[in-house]
Amino acid sequence: MKLILFALFLFIPLAGCAASQQYSQCEIPVPKTVALMPFSSVDGRTTGLQAANQVALELIEKGYVVIDSSFTTTTVSESKFYASGLNSEVRNALLAQKLTTLVFGSIDKFTCETKQTTSFYGSQGTANYCSVSLAVKMIDTSTGKLLWGVMLADSSAGKNLTAGELMRTMIAQANLAKILPVPAVETKAAEKLQDVPK
Repeated sequence: MKLILFALFLFIPLAGCAASQQYSQCEIPVPKTVALMPFSSVDGRTTGLQAANQVALELIEKGYVVIDSSFTTTTVSESKFYASGLNSEVRNALLAQKLTTLVFGSIDKFTCETKQTTSFYGSQGTANYCSVSLAVKMIDTSTGKLLWGVMLADSSAGKNLTAGELMRTMIAQANLAKILPVPAVETKAAEKLQDVPK
């Protein structure tokens, strides 16, 4: 399998602080609570929900509190969000529910093709050749600024391989929990930490 992984991180330049791909004090603080939107998919809504749910598990592993897409889509229509983007109506609806950080994505390629194969000994058979590409973004709802993003693409072949199986494997192997930014400590938790006797 060929796995291509690109991580996009935004850093605030501070005096005497160099930007790097390591998590540091230079990184934009990302709120601990994030709202999830089902991913748009060339293969339909079910595939987009599966991808979003798998990414949600990675977010939870990293320490985020994830607002499920079933709640988010009652606030903002999924079709409206993907048709018009983060316009003022969508932004105001999300902010009214205190959803300040949004995670969404798209599955741009999700295909499998069955081809005839010939083994080294000349026997005939078939194999599925599958390709999947996926993009995930985390944005600040009020400003539309990209806080974090990743693009994944994979192609593989196997006798009974499916595009869904390839996508699940690709997300698991990417280990998003490792490359996600560390969530900020929420205010109440920070106050509790400050009140602990030293």
